[in-house]
Amino acid sequence: MVATTEAARLSESQYALRRKELLSLVKQLRAIGAQADLDLPRITVIGNQSAGKSSVVEAISDINVPRDAGTCTRCPMECRMSSSTGPWSCQISIRWEFEDNGTRKSEVSEIGFGDVITDKGKVELALRRAQAAVLHPSVSADKFLAMSEDSLKKGISGTKPLSFSRNAVCIDLEGPGLTDLSFIDLPGIIQNAEPDVVKMVEDLVVSHIKGNCIILVALPMTDDIENQKALRLARQEDPEGLRTIGVITKPDMLSQGSTKARQIWLDVIEGRKHQLLHGYYCTRQPDDADRAEGISSSQARDAETAFFRTTSPWSTSVHQNRFGTPNLVSTLSARLVSVINDTLPKIRSETNALLDVCKKDLSSLPAAVEGEPATHVLSLVTTFCSHMNQFVSGGNAHLGRLVQDNRRTFAKFKLAIRRTAPNFVPFAEATEAAAQFENFIGEGEDEGPEEGLISSGGPVYLKALRRHIELSITRELPDNVPFAAKVSLISEFQSSWQSEVDACMKDVRDAVLSILSDCTQEHFQRYGSLKGQLRMFIAELVQRHHDICRMHITAILQCEQTPFTQNTHYLETCKDKWLAKYKDIRSGKTDAITEPPAKRRKQDTAPAPSAPKPTPAPGALKFDGFMFGAPQSPSSGNFAFAPGAAAGSISGGPQLNPRSSEPPANTAPAGGATNGTVQPSSLGSSTPAAPQSALRPANDAEKVNAALAALAELGYTGLTHEDLGKLNPPDKYEQELHVMAEVRGYFQVSYKRIIDNVPSLIDLTFVKAIVRDLQPFLISKLGLGTADASARCARYLAEDPNVVARRDDLLARQRRLESVDSELHNFGL
Repeated sequence: MVATTEAARLSESQYALRRKELLSLVKQLRAIGAQADLDLPRITVIGNQSAGKSSVVEAISDINVPRDAGTCTRCPMECRMSSSTGPWSCQISIRWEFEDNGTRKSEVSEIGFGDVITDKGKVELALRRAQAAVLHPSVSADKFLAMSEDSLKKGISGTKPLSFSRNAVCIDLEGPGLTDLSFIDLPGIIQNAEPDVVKMVEDLVVSHIKGNCIILVALPMTDDIENQKALRLARQEDPEGLRTIGVITKPDMLSQGSTKARQIWLDVIEGRKHQLLHGYYCTRQPDDADRAEGISSSQARDAETAFFRTTSPWSTSVHQNRFGTPNLVSTLSARLVSVINDTLPKIRSETNALLDVCKKDLSSLPAAVEGEPATHVLSLVTTFCSHMNQFVSGGNAHLGRLVQDNRRTFAKFKLAIRRTAPNFVPFAEATEAAAQFENFIGEGEDEGPEEGLISSGGPVYLKALRRHIELSITRELPDNVPFAAKVSLISEFQSSWQSEVDACMKDVRDAVLSILSDCTQEHFQRYGSLKGQLRMFIAELVQRHHDICRMHITAILQCEQTPFTQNTHYLETCKDKWLAKYKDIRSGKTDAITEPPAKRRKQDTAPAPSAPKPTPAPGALKFDGFMFGAPQSPSSGNFAFAPGAAAGSISGGPQLNPRSSEPPANTAPAGGATNGTVQPSSLGSSTPAAPQSALRPANDAEKVNAALAALAELGYTGLTHEDLGKLNPPDKYEQELHVMAEVRGYFQVSYKRIIDNVPSLIDLTFVKAIVRDLQPFLISKLGLGTADASARCARYLAEDPNVVARRDDLLARQRRLESVDSELHNFGL
């Protein structure tokens, strides 16, 4: 029997130790603010105003709480009791968890309020002072420590207290005879007040009774249970009654004649009505007269026991364990410990999961700026400029985006310039055969339709060109083509080059601005003020280099307006090929209309014996590096092109420069004409060969080779197929053909210059220049070397307030969860 008693005592001792440890753990978790992230087990005492809730709290905690008419408790009061063998003590503290507007603070702090209290008689005033401090958050809490009860009622001059607060007054009680228990006492639910105040209190209650909360509802017998608002709120959050315990108060307030009311409440206590899983308990607390006489806690419990033992129907109930404060306290302690024990593993797993999510969310946000602001800005600018330099240099597929975009722009520019080529047609006027003429010679000298490089200009016929030359003649000798006639023809095909250059520059500028914008967003998106300043500075730098680049390109275009070249060999080659092509067509070789002479030479002839290239004919003269060949008519002699009056555009025939972005359809118009005024006619040659409607015989190639070989034996070496074309009889339009060939050949020289020089200048004086000057320009504009650089950069680095608030919230949560993790680890979980 002794062994059994000892075992029971040991078991009870172990349970008590475990209970104390669990309650201490939850207390520590609440102190660090873990309730903001985790659903911590707790007991919450709620009830309507004047439901006897304060009396129950006093009975459980064995202390006196503030009592006044109307609402007295205006903030949560968390009572944490711990049994000990030492003397009784009380420590009051305030847990600052919420801002004045009800939002949670990023950091939770629990600060002691006053010294440790060892006299129970001083607790009530200390609690009044602590609550006053909570309701005056803008006033130092120390100011309330020495205030009297009258001073507290008068309030703080010039400061209006809050009606209610979510910040809690914490009461740590320790001493012999106390049960290890903790609970939260909330303000009584009010109904006769301003709607916003009523809702504020109800919201406060509802927020505390969710989740792992044991709801202790005070229900006075003086009111119908159906009228209890507190019980309705409990049912709202706990509809099945699994977490709710009812504590029935004021049984001594029912008169002897209230037998029906007594029976109803007995049915509730014994579980026949309004069932709850853990049932109801009934307590009897001292009334005002008893408290006025200074009744002690032990005397109050003795009076309570005597009341239920002698008062019917309570004395005859078979559920005697449902009466008396000790039975209630014992049940509450056991239930709370059970809930804590059951939920700790879940709290551990939730802590780990929340900590992982918190760290992941933090990693998605940029880190807070640390160090000297000007140094940080300089580092950002340097990284940004280095990134831009990589785009300009090219590299991998991603970094090559700008270079690739510009290459496409330059290729488009090349097409546009090529389409301005003069469309000279070696026919007197429009004919069906003329409509088949293709304005290119191929073989690397001049690209054709295969590359999309064709002329979009209107056709210029021999008669129209003759009229143009005649209108340009001033004081020239016969058979001399005025230089001005050629200059005006050259100016015609160059007239749209400025607009094509502008379009090219615009595309390159847009590409550069796009890359700059993307990089600015990537590197400075978190700094709204700095990003806005940089966008303005960058736009200024881009405009500056755009103007410089345009000035250089304008100079190039102005140079092109004066015909000049030292690349005379290329000019002569192009002129000769075009002249041969024109003469072949004039001689009636129909394949020459659509097939370039160089291609025919490869197909139809074998290479002739090599010989030095003949020197220019005596009737040709170089003018300032520009080679103009003399007309090959019998009456021509040596001449020089002297500047003359500038001739107008060719108005007597088809217009030379009706340019468009698309090439004209290569088909003959209805009726065989190429425009609405010129009718088909003969070639107009003085001795033209008859047009051929079929291909030449297959042995033509052998005949040509034989002729070239015979000429080589006579000493005429180095001749080609084109040279044989010169044996054709003189052409009525010989002079016009030479002008056509010369201007068309010069287009090739000028065109190939411009399609290289313009892109090179844009790349050098615009694209590369921007990146070269970007870093020093931004450093200067941001004032990084000035005396107030640090203050200015601090303003630049001011982040979006939403991002700052989000980061601060996540950091605070991370610290809380890490503290919780540490506490759980130390506890052995």
